This record gives sequence, C-alpha cells and structure tokens, in this order.
Amino acid sequence: MGWKPEEEHEMRLFDVSFPEFEEESDSIVPYEESIKSEPEFKSSEKMVYASEFLQSAIWRNPDFMKVNAHLDRFGIMPRRSGLLAGWVVIKPGWEVWLCDSEGNVESLDKALRYQRQDIVELFRDQFGQHTVDAGFVMPWPYALTPGAVLRLIAYHPESTQAFEVFSSSPEEVSSDPEGYARWAFTVPTPAEKFNERLNRWEGALIEDLLTERQTYFDSCSNEPEVQILGNVPKAPSLSLIIPLYSRWDFVEHQLLAFSCDPALLESTEIIYVVDDPRILTAISNEVENLYRLYEVPFKLVWGHRNRGFSGANNLGVSVSHGRQVLLLNSDAFPMKPGWASQLSSLLDAYPQFGMLGARLLNPEGGIQHAGMVFFYSSSWKVWLNKHPLVGLAPQFDEAPEGMEVIEKPAVTGACVIMTRDLYDKVGGLDEGYLIGDFEDSDLCLKVVASGHKVGYVPGVELVHLERQSFSALGDTSFRTLVVRFNAWRHTQRWGEQIPSVMQRFT
Repeated sequence: MGWKPEEEHEMRLFDVSFPEFEEESDSIVPYEESIKSEPEFKSSEKMVYASEFLQSAIWRNPDFMKVNAHLDRFGIMPRRSGLLAGWVVIKPGWEVWLCDSEGNVESLDKALRYQRQDIVELFRDQFGQHTVDAGFVMPWPYALTPGAVLRLIAYHPESTQAFEVFSSSPEEVSSDPEGYARWAFTVPTPAEKFNERLNRWEGALIEDLLTERQTYFDSCSNEPEVQILGNVPKAPSLSLIIPLYSRWDFVEHQLLAFSCDPALLESTEIIYVVDDPRILTAISNEVENLYRLYEVPFKLVWGHRNRGFSGANNLGVSVSHGRQVLLLNSDAFPMKPGWASQLSSLLDAYPQFGMLGARLLNPEGGIQHAGMVFFYSSSWKVWLNKHPLVGLAPQFDEAPEGMEVIEKPAVTGACVIMTRDLYDKVGGLDEGYLIGDFEDSDLCLKVVASGHKVGYVPGVELVHLERQSFSALGDTSFRTLVVRFNAWRHTQRWGEQIPSVMQRFT
C-alpha cells in the first residue's frame, strides 16, 4: 500500500459515516440506519470498517463517562507505516479500536501502555483506578492516502454499542532514518519503556530505513572527488583517515602537529574525508592555503553526501593505498612526534592483535580513554560501553613493566590502527548505526570474532576534545535516544558474545 491521489480512492461495501446527534439525546442508532441517514460527504471523510463486529454495531452518541481518549501525535511515512500516541480511559466492559479511512482496524490492546499522571489527576473522579496506564504509543502498520482519517472507536461487545471517541488526520513524517528518528523520538515514552518500544517494533523499523537508504545510495553512488595537496607518498605504509563533520577548524591544529613529525610525513598518506556538505565550500577554498602554510601533503575526499562516522571512514579507507589504516578523529591531537609510526611498528610486532588503540587524554590532562569494557545496564536492558579510569591522572593507569601492548575488550575509534586486509575482511565499520556511537566497539567485536585480540598502547598519547561534532546533532534528549537505539542494536548483534569476551578480564 502507499500514498495515492484522493480521486483513486476505491469505494468499498461498508463506507460508513457518523450521523449527527443532538447533544441532549442518548439515542441508539442501528448500523443500517446510520447508512440510510448519512449526509453527503467527500470520499475522504467516509469511514470504512473491514471488521464484521463494527459493521453490525449499534451506533450511539459519544458517552465520555464510559470511554474518553485523545491522540496527541499521529504521523505517517509516505508509502509505508506510521506511529501514534495518546491517552485513553475506559470503564469495564468497553474496548477501544482504531479504524482508518482505508478500512484498516487495530485493537488498542496492541499498544505499549504507560502511566500518565496528568490523566490520573484529570479523570480520577470519573474513572478511578481505570486511569492506570492511560498513556499509549503504538505503530500504525498501514499506508494512508493524503487527508486520511484515523478514528478511535469505543465498542461494547455485550450490547454491541459503539461510538466515535476521537478522530485525527496524520502529519507526514520523513522516511529518512534520521528524519524519522527526530520526529519519532519526540513522541513521549517513559525511559523505562523505550527499550520495549524498540523491541516490539521501532528498532526493526529504523534498521529497515537505514538499510533502504544504504541500498539506494549504493545503487546511485558517484565516484568520490579527490583533491591532492602536495606530494602525497605514492606507496605509503600507513593511511591516516580523518572524517570531517560540522567543524573543520581543527584541521589546522592537526596539520601543525603533523608538520613536526618527519616519520609521518615520509611514509603516511593523510586523507581528510568531508562528510558534511555545509562545510565543503569553506574547506575547499582553504586547503591550498593550509598546505602552503604547513607543507603537509594530504588528500581531501568528498563523497557527495553525509555518510556518518562509519561511512566516512569506510570511504576514506576505500581510496587509501596504505598497508595499514589508522582512523583518527578530527579533534584528536598527538602530544609528540612518532606516535603513528610507533602504533604501526607495534601492530607489526604483535600480530596476535588485530587492532590497537592509543591512550586519550582530556585537555586538562586527565584520562579519557585507556581501553573500553562492556557492562550491562539493567534499567536500559542493553550492554553499554564504559571507559575505566576516566578523569584520573595518567599515572593511575598502571601498565606492567615492559608491556607495550595490553589486551582490552575494546578500544575507541577516535584513534585506532588495523591492517587494511583485516579491515576489509571484517567488513570495516558497520554503517547500520544511527548517526554515531557503538560502531567502534562493534568493530572491536568483529575483530575478536575473527580470532584476533584488541590491544591498548599506553605509550602513545593524544589529546581528544571529544564529541565536538556529535553535539551538533541536536538537543540532549534526542542524542540520548540515539545512543539508546544504537546500544539496543549493538546488544542485538553482540549480546550473546559480550559475556564471554568480558569473562577473560574478570
């Protein structure tokens, strides 16, 4: 089913409209009489009931002392499904059904229910304990035509009486995964219920939207544009991949640090990947000046669209020529020369390690990253990533004497090195996460699944400003729910394997 013009609406056997009643009347009108007495309506105003029990119902005036309800939000993605939320209070013996103008009927019993204290206070005197869990949110799994109507129908099975409680037309919602999430995540759901919402329908829906978008882009993707500044090494041993999103002003600070590192300049291919069309013109106009100023050769790659953290890194790797690839955030800065060549040498020296991460420090000098661990959140019901020792001075990160590489469950993607062969073998970074988060730990778990270890190198230190681009995604509540979706997806993929990974470190 999908969006189609109103004139293509197909009239059905049970096109029913609601007769107008006097407010004082408590009359009951049989279904057949409601058909005979219906006034002239446009086809979009007619109501189709596909369910037999509603076709034979006795229609009456609304009685809001028996059932009251309201739709607070109702949105539909063109040519597919939607989401609705609201509240309902019901006296015993009554049911609420949702009926759209295409003839689709769903029971409110399928909704995720939750407590609404505002509804309790408003209707406590009339409905008493029946105000418990008055809030609801549920998917609407049907495509609707423009101008469609969704009605909440109260039905009493014993007497077969029915009446309309509320009606609403949907707003159109983007089917782009980020656009849908920005709308859907504003539909209220208590924090403790959000994971249930993902489990029941929304997690799979967003995954489908992400897959469809990726399939579309894969089918019509253009070759990336590559601008070369200076004499980039033709046969580099290492390719340094740095995505740029939202901010590009840190490039100058990185180039200053790179200019003081002869080993890096000699054997490293530096690739900046522009992942934000908003900054493309500005940085394209400035890169030549930056090269002349710092004399650091590099490539500037533009992939014609925003791909996200994973997609930008994957694009950078796809155009690279190094035997090893080093992923680096644009807001991470080495503290001294030789850092990249040290990581490269250690990766060769310890082949049992499939990837290595560096120690990251906050600008004030405290530890930001010294390897990652996984812990299970009983409230969110997902596995989360945790950075031990955060905020402590580096001397508290005690490494056994003489140990250059320490095995960890995972390391951050802000600075991580792998061989190109292994990166390709495990499929690179997963582009199925929403906007950002958990792609790095996902990559680590793929490396572990391939039979390699994940290592942490405390002898290589960088300062990381952290989440400078992620903060551009919107308000805190939206970013939190993005994290929750990604944590849910990460747990769906790796929840069974993580306990055995963590067992080796207890």
